[in-house]
Amino acid sequence: MASLSLAASKPFLSTFFSFGGSSWASVLQEFFPRILLAVPKKKVSHSRKAMRAANKGLKDKHNLVHCPGCGGPKLAHHLCPTCYSFLSRLWKSGGKDEHRLS
Repeated sequence: MASLSLAASKPFLSTFFSFGGSSWASVLQEFFPRILLAVPKKKVSHSRKAMRAANKGLKDKHNLVHCPGCGGPKLAHHLCPTCYSFLSRLWKSGGKDEHRLS
């Protein structure tokens, strides 16, 4: 009971003896700014960085197919870039070229 009476008599000590969560947070913010609380304790080693980054590498594509129009490689369910460039040039010229796809 002596500590409670001491805390009640001294208002500056009441923040240290109160049991509310918000008072402890304000006390911590006074002594340690927020930027200091989020600092790693040690440097991350090269091997740990490499292990973490191993899954971020390039993945192989398994959905490559042959284009039925030109026979070149293309992604499945996508337009062939070779055929698309040919068609876009044909459409932009307004059909003046009498080339037809066979």
